[in-house]
Order: sequence, then C-alpha cells, then structure tokens
Amino acid sequence: MSKALWSLPAILIVCFSACSKEHSLPSRFHDGRVEIPSGLEARFEGDQVVLEWNMEAPGEVLYYIVTLSGSTTGAEWQYTAPGDSTAFVLAEFAWTDSFYTFQVQAVDHTAFVGQGSNVDTLFVP
Repeated sequence: MSKALWSLPAILIVCFSACSKEHSLPSRFHDGRVEIPSGLEARFEGDQVVLEWNMEAPGEVLYYIVTLSGSTTGAEWQYTAPGDSTAFVLAEFAWTDSFYTFQVQAVDHTAFVGQGSNVDTLFVP
C-alpha cells in the first residue's frame, strides 16, 4: 500500500509535466479546401427565379450545389450550377404561392462539398 501511495505523486508529476506543454490544434478539415459562397440573393423575374452569389476564389470550384426547399411541403430539390458562374436560373420549376428557401454550396475537384452559403427566402406569388 505504501508503494501505491509513493507512485501516485510520481505519476501525477509526469502527467502534469507532459500535459502542461502547449500544443497547437490541427486546422479544421475544411480550411483551405473551398471558399464559402456569400451574399446569396434570390429574386423572382417573370416565371423564373434568379439566384446570384459572390465567390472570392471561384477558380477552385468544379460546380455548385443549389438547394431549393419549399416551405409548405418541406420538400427539397437540388440542382448543379457550373463552377465558373455565380448565378443560376430556375426556370422549369412549377412555382406556387409559397415561400421558398435557397442555399448554395461549392464543390471542388476532389468532390469535397464546402459549407453552405447564407440562406435566402423568397415568396413566389
């Protein structure tokens, strides 16, 4: 029993001396992969919805995932937009008197899907 009492302080000293050193954390998995689209704006023109967003480094984007959600049904649709554009037109959708939400995500050449843009909501009459 006395050996156990003597070894406990030794273990604590070793643990505290090893654990007290500052270590840097690894970078988050998405840092440096693909930028996040920003400033997403949706507007209704005629019978189609036009989406526009900003992208600071569009060169690394292979394509965008455009997500459309209907508020009344909760249904969700996804489309792809070319990586060299920062606009997308939804023309073939059957719009009803409802609110819709939109979000855009960038995808790089390794199929990494980045974080989503801001969500924009639009009422389509």
